[in-house]
Amino acid sequence: MSFERIQLFLETNPEYGWVLVFLFGFMESMIITGSFMPSAVLFSLCIYLYNIELLTLPWICGIALLGSHVGDVCGFLVGKSIGPSLLNTKFMQKRQKPINKTQQFLERFGPYTVLVGRFIPAIRPLVPFLLGVTDLRLKRFYVADLIACSLWALALALLVVSVGSIFK
Repeated sequence: MSFERIQLFLETNPEYGWVLVFLFGFMESMIITGSFMPSAVLFSLCIYLYNIELLTLPWICGIALLGSHVGDVCGFLVGKSIGPSLLNTKFMQKRQKPINKTQQFLERFGPYTVLVGRFIPAIRPLVPFLLGVTDLRLKRFYVADLIACSLWALALALLVVSVGSIFK
């Protein structure tokens, strides 16, 4: 989906701006869609909505935070539910050594990897899923992810204001 098509959609349906922010925040965080959904789409959308004053910055960041947090929690729950059976497949059994190293790292630094992973787009959707495979409790993940998403939303606000002013 090109950004021009999104822009055209918003010109004719501005009331759906907040839905797109939530949807793209969710999609870039979810394990299934985050692998091919670039963060640049959400970032560009946020700049566009801010510059045309369709949504205020607190609304943009709050909705993006909510979408990304829901996406992360869903990815974590997918990891909890199908992760163990996925690790038992022949494909994964052949890669047991690096998987064990990764699991040891995640079990040792679990909640902290959520904070780091939130700011690295390439691994953002993978971290919640992989943490779901470990023994990390949902409550600990939830709190760590809420903090990480809040910091990420603050960084998003700073980027939207600073980079967005260039495109006005």
